[in-house]
Amino acid sequence: MNSGISVVIPSWNGLHLLKENLPSVLAAAQRYQQEKAAQAEVLVVDDGGSDDTVAELEQHFPDVKLVVRERNGGFARACNSGFQSCSMPYVALLNNDVQVEVDYLLKIVRGFHKEDVFAVTAKVFEFNPPLFATGGKVALFRRGFWAVYTNYDVHERAAAADELISGYAVGGFACYDRRKLEQLGGFIELLSPFHWEDVDLSYRAWKRGWKVVYEPGARAFHHISATINAHYSKQRVESAAIRNRILFHWINLHTPSFLLAHCWMLLLKFLSRIWVWDLVFYRALFSALRALPQVPPLRSRERKLAIRSDRELDQIFRQFWKSPGLTIYHDREEVQEFHPEAPAMVIDPDPPPPVEQ
Repeated sequence: MNSGISVVIPSWNGLHLLKENLPSVLAAAQRYQQEKAAQAEVLVVDDGGSDDTVAELEQHFPDVKLVVRERNGGFARACNSGFQSCSMPYVALLNNDVQVEVDYLLKIVRGFHKEDVFAVTAKVFEFNPPLFATGGKVALFRRGFWAVYTNYDVHERAAAADELISGYAVGGFACYDRRKLEQLGGFIELLSPFHWEDVDLSYRAWKRGWKVVYEPGARAFHHISATINAHYSKQRVESAAIRNRILFHWINLHTPSFLLAHCWMLLLKFLSRIWVWDLVFYRALFSALRALPQVPPLRSRERKLAIRSDRELDQIFRQFWKSPGLTIYHDREEVQEFHPEAPAMVIDPDPPPPVEQ
């Protein structure tokens, strides 16, 4: 069986990040080829950038395949452009602000141990200090919305569930079954420029009967939101996240009681957020309403293809979160108190050279 892997890295004016992080990805690809006797290609998607990414990579990293977009389209569109250029059975997606250990690709494909696995999400640490940042994702439906950002980890794997599932695979460090990814149509581009597109993709996969799993052996280190924070204000980022969270629910909630709970809570927010002068929420809501005409065809398609209900997914997740051996971290303070810092990164003793400064 062909076990080749394509690595897709979207980048927008991120040459400085690629200089720092791309060598670790190339080293991991090289190790993958050696150990698996399979191909590993690395693709960088230049999303309409104005820096020297294309020229620098062509000169210093000729083995990297470049996908050049003329205009900036945001994360979902850039990733979809990369997906369409992939040729391997597995597609690993990485942010340009992520470094990986040399066995990262070998470890992350271990998660595809069953035919129904759609995606695998990795274990990620911040750079400085090397603090646990992202693990498996706890997903719960409560108060009319899916809450998906809480992390869990497992320190004694033998004591935990045999299969470590995750609410979604984080787009900055995920790996997908390309055949299933194509059936889903990649990311929904309505959710551009960023946020919730990875949640949406995984949720649609879950509803079609597939799974997302967590592989703690695949470890990466992340400069969190380095690209977004460099180009967008805090208010713009927050507004995009709220808008896309709302659109996600309008597209994907099909169980009547869940949809009713969502609409009721959204109405309460609409009536109450004015008291705290939350203008960001109202901008996001009206932006979602402007996009509403694009929702019905997406909603109809997903409803027709789903074989699991929202309620069934909620039950699957709630049962799993009760598994022994899991540690759930609700906030950064809990991580700092209970989770050890990362051990030293496992790197290639002879990595490809970085781009010259």
